[in-house]
Amino acid sequence: MSLLANYVKLIPEQKKCMKLDNPRIEERVVRDPKTGRNKIVRALVFDCLEEDGVATFKTFSTLSEKLATTLYNLWNTGELKRKRVCIVWHPRDFATEYEVWTE
Repeated sequence: MSLLANYVKLIPEQKKCMKLDNPRIEERVVRDPKTGRNKIVRALVFDCLEEDGVATFKTFSTLSEKLATTLYNLWNTGELKRKRVCIVWHPRDFATEYEVWTE
């Protein structure tokens, strides 16, 4: 965990547990890796109040539709308001998977 980082970074195949709050959609400009052109994308962004058991104030964001849908549904059911969410990122090129649970 970086001392000065202001965002949460997922590391492949490692569990990351967070207490999240204040979900929102933000537009960002990113460079498309295939075309090299800039494009506007939407990201689901949360304030992260706790990372791996340590109080913090960072942001956690995702561009993954699958992960965003899972997290947003957990927020809407109230699960993320009461519990921490844990995520393990399994990068597999375009078939990336995320393992998500609350505790």
